[in-house]
Amino acid sequence: MFNENAYYYTIGTNHTTDKLKAILIAEQTKQPIKFHIPKFLHTFPMHVEPEEDLKTLCVRHAKNLRQDNDYLRLWFSGGCDSTYMLDIFVDNNIHIDEIITTKSGIHEADWEIDQVAIPYINSIKHRIPKTKISIPSQSIDDYKDWYKNEYWFENYEKIGRSSKNFSGIRLNEKLESINLHDNNMKTVNIVGLDKPFLIHVNNEWYTFFLDVNVDFQEGNSDNKFCAFYNDDPFIYTKQCHMLMKAIVKNLTIDHYNQVCMWGEKYQKLWNSSVGRLDKNSNFIIKQLCPNFKDIDSLNFKEALGQKFIKENYPDIFKKFENGIQNLNNIDNGKWFNRNNAKLGGVGIFADFKSLETNSTKTVDDLFPNGFKV
Repeated sequence: MFNENAYYYTIGTNHTTDKLKAILIAEQTKQPIKFHIPKFLHTFPMHVEPEEDLKTLCVRHAKNLRQDNDYLRLWFSGGCDSTYMLDIFVDNNIHIDEIITTKSGIHEADWEIDQVAIPYINSIKHRIPKTKISIPSQSIDDYKDWYKNEYWFENYEKIGRSSKNFSGIRLNEKLESINLHDNNMKTVNIVGLDKPFLIHVNNEWYTFFLDVNVDFQEGNSDNKFCAFYNDDPFIYTKQCHMLMKAIVKNLTIDHYNQVCMWGEKYQKLWNSSVGRLDKNSNFIIKQLCPNFKDIDSLNFKEALGQKFIKENYPDIFKKFENGIQNLNNIDNGKWFNRNNAKLGGVGIFADFKSLETNSTKTVDDLFPNGFKV
């Protein structure tokens, strides 16, 4: 039976949690793709702000996860989302069985792990002596094996990396598949996803879900996936109202919709409004892709990874690029930004939920002439 408490796509009567499969079905059937959020989020009254503060809600969620599972594996990247989540557990003496942080195996692109994540874990080791620390990495042989054919992108569905279509060269997404880390216990894999996305339309505030901004892995009953901030509707809704109030307090109306659109200017406001910077004085602004000649990339780390592989392992890079071309050949590249899979997928909106009235709108309801901010 299909899990309604998942992020999923429907294409006519077909449904799937995998973006690439959805694209291929849509191409074959000539039907549109619709994206859906979990039922527990869709039906939650997000126009009502929870009374408890964010920390109280997060501590309660963490304790429930501990109580309901035998093994807690916390995925830590060193970013402010996963740091806040880790601190919730450590500061409140909620035992974590394992902290795992993955490396791509490309030194230049692993700088945040080496310079931020690992030093932070080392700084709190004395407080968590019974917690296993895992830092798996990929080798060049792993890259050769992954890119041994020109349809390497199909591998992601095989290892359970659903929801997105992964088209970067680094293999972090492979290592982050929870199915590769099962340990035969009732396990929950806890990931620091994510801050809410808000938009102000027709004098009303909405939170929206774009498939390229969410993550979901199916796992099984003994090896579950948990997006810490999104899997609890009280936490998600509280963050929405905190962010909405911060935007209104600090910005003029003509700047409201710039905060959640991944620009550098308002990243600090976005994160501080939901408590992410309370203990983190060294917030790292996410950099845009550097201007490397002949390299198209979704982000800074991916550009560094491509540059390294291209210069040192041209055979691997050729297989990677051939796979990118195969992706771009699907429906003439319409599912990718600027028809180029290297620049990431074109997002598909789920319903917009109002933060002021108990109502839900589609993207067509709010933007009849096409989405624009």
